[in-house]
Amino acid sequence: MIRPKDTGRAGFSLVEILVVLAIVGLMTGAAYLTMRPASDPARAMAEQMQLDLMRAETMAVTRGAFIGLRTSPEGYDFLIYEAGEWRAVDRRSSLAARRLPEHVVLVSARMPMSASPAASPVPDYWFDPTGANDAAAFELETGEARWRISIGGPDGIRLTGGDL
Repeated sequence: MIRPKDTGRAGFSLVEILVVLAIVGLMTGAAYLTMRPASDPARAMAEQMQLDLMRAETMAVTRGAFIGLRTSPEGYDFLIYEAGEWRAVDRRSSLAARRLPEHVVLVSARMPMSASPAASPVPDYWFDPTGANDAAAFELETGEARWRISIGGPDGIRLTGGDL
């Protein structure tokens, strides 16, 4: 009886294992891309609005001026109180005007949306330069989800909500 020579090899080589791991990684990535949840435009816009409101609050304190938020059915923009009147914030500022995505509705829980003409803008809400701000809430909603941005209180500007 002839026995095969013992070559000392048992198992897989490092290259073979790395190839298998690369293939498994590619397959996992492809599966994730097809199974991830659909994007929620209301949540994305609510997160953007929360960031913008935090920036506005910071700008009010650092510049020592009132910064106002003006809402409309199309979106929102920011105003600054200078020389006794409200003016649009400079376009080069980090507080850019935002348009709402299609099917997203902005609801002001504090007061009705601005109906003021562009010639005499008046904000729906403003940040005080002392940092002592009134409480307010704004909601962004679609048919599937509702997100609420709350201002005031010990938690600052916070985002809550989710699927309906």
